[in-house]
Amino acid sequence: MAGLVTLLAFAALVATGPAARAHDVLIASDPEEGAVLQEAPQSLVLTFNNPPLEVGSALSVVGPDGETVTEVAGTADGNDVVFPLDDADVPAGDLEARWRVASSDGHPIDGVIGFTVEAAAEPAEPAATADAAPVETTEPAAVAPDETTEPDTGTETEAAEPTTGTDGMPTWLAVVVGLAVVGAVVGLIVVVARRLRSPEA
Repeated sequence: MAGLVTLLAFAALVATGPAARAHDVLIASDPEEGAVLQEAPQSLVLTFNNPPLEVGSALSVVGPDGETVTEVAGTADGNDVVFPLDDADVPAGDLEARWRVASSDGHPIDGVIGFTVEAAAEPAEPAATADAAPVETTEPAAVAPDETTEPDTGTETEAAEPTTGTDGMPTWLAVVVGLAVVGAVVGLIVVVARRLRSPEA
């Protein structure tokens, strides 16, 4: 009976031995698998169930074209391994972070984390404007000053005619006629006066 118990205990030890010596397991990452980022990350952090070894950590980032864009070494910090990244080296698009870490049991472990960096929106450039010919400013046509028009009197100005006296007679003729009339009157008076004096003579 005692031999059977010893045998079962030995079998249990053998069965649990590999589990006790299992490699460390990645339990989290930043960025996480499948993350979509607005801009390239400053670092990639891997978190394990046990503290990994200080040495042997490496990371390579593969760009959308399948080419490696950067390779960096990691630093162990407790259960984390931190891989610094230069965002200038991380392009936009679908990326793969291929990592390798020394497990606490001394064996290397590795994996791949895929994430996407969205292209930053570029500032809109002002629409290219063709060099337009200078706009010719057309000055308003010069308006001739309004000609001062004399009011239409309906008659044209005629040459001045000599001033006429009564009944349209020239002045000089009227004067002559007047003098003749005066002379005739005077003569008549004289004649009448003489006749009046004749009987007395």
